[in-house]
Amino acid sequence: MKNIFDILLIIFISFTVMICMFLFTEEVAVQQKTVHIRNKVIEIIEINGGYTEDAKIEADNIISNIKDKVDIIVSKEGKLNFGEKIIVEVVLKHIRALPFNYSTKTVYYRSAGEYYNINVD
Repeated sequence: MKNIFDILLIIFISFTVMICMFLFTEEVAVQQKTVHIRNKVIEIIEINGGYTEDAKIEADNIISNIKDKVDIIVSKEGKLNFGEKIIVEVVLKHIRALPFNYSTKTVYYRSAGEYYNINVD
């Protein structure tokens, strides 16, 4: 009798985990997309030496391919001096369809990061 109970418990737990993975996969994917965009913007800032006009154009090209609305908030624009810090925040507005419900909810995902200019020009 104990073996049947163990098997049923394992099946129940596996089924519960599978349903949770199904329901929350989109949440994790959108959050990771926000982090990926932030990392790309910081990489663009590093290549251009700051959040210059060229960096803005490249960042706009990245976010133009995304169906969700993305805002990039930067603490300082223009070229950075040696040792200056810039804070980058990416805000992604995602419209989430709630499971088992026909209504939608707007969710904002935020990811912030810093970049220190160590390049000597």
